[in-house]
Amino acid sequence: MSVSPRIQLRQLVDLQKIDDQIYEHKKALSDIPLQLDSASSELAEKKSILKVVTEEIAALQKQRKDLELEVQGENDHMAKAKTKLPAVKTNKEYTAILTEVDAIKEKVSNIEDKELEVMEILEEKAKEIPGAEKKCKEEDAYFNEYRQKKEMEEKRFKEELEELVVKRKNISEQLETVILNRYQKISDSHDGRAVAGLRGDICQGCFQHVLPQMVIEIKMGQKIHQCANCLSFLFWDEVPETSVPK
Repeated sequence: MSVSPRIQLRQLVDLQKIDDQIYEHKKALSDIPLQLDSASSELAEKKSILKVVTEEIAALQKQRKDLELEVQGENDHMAKAKTKLPAVKTNKEYTAILTEVDAIKEKVSNIEDKELEVMEILEEKAKEIPGAEKKCKEEDAYFNEYRQKKEMEEKRFKEELEELVVKRKNISEQLETVILNRYQKISDSHDGRAVAGLRGDICQGCFQHVLPQMVIEIKMGQKIHQCANCLSFLFWDEVPETSVPK
């Protein structure tokens, strides 16, 4: 039995609504991995604060160790110089050794001053660690919560998408094959849009005027019409009258 144009058109409108929802669900599903990647990158960037502080502390500790070794080396140098004192035979040689020892002492003092500065910086940097670690834990917790939320969204979207696919199949089976094929062809070539409302004599798909006789037939539901410009199937999209305030 032939289905009336009005019913066929209603089915086309329903099919378009379902296809719109399917598109939105597929887009949402494809966006979730990108959103998680973005959140993961932000997390890594925020956690890099702790990494930077840790690396700075490691570098300062190495610098301090190098300075300690340098002091040790200079002290060894000074000790060797002092061992020469009992063997000197002239005041000139004695004075030269004392001058060398004094120079080493001054150098050691300068190194120790620098080591003290490094230790002070290390102490200040160490104070940053607890705050940075706390911040990292907070960011980890936030990310895990966000990931769980997105995983739940993904599951929900997949379940809803399965339901939409079933609904689409049911509606498609009710449409005449010629109409369905035409709908699909238009949808494929118009970014998923194959049905448009008609308001007054304006197609809402391309905003072009429609002939008066076609408007009447669409409004009455007598025939299935397509816009001459964008080829969309047209349905009467009546705009409710706006209430006029008294």
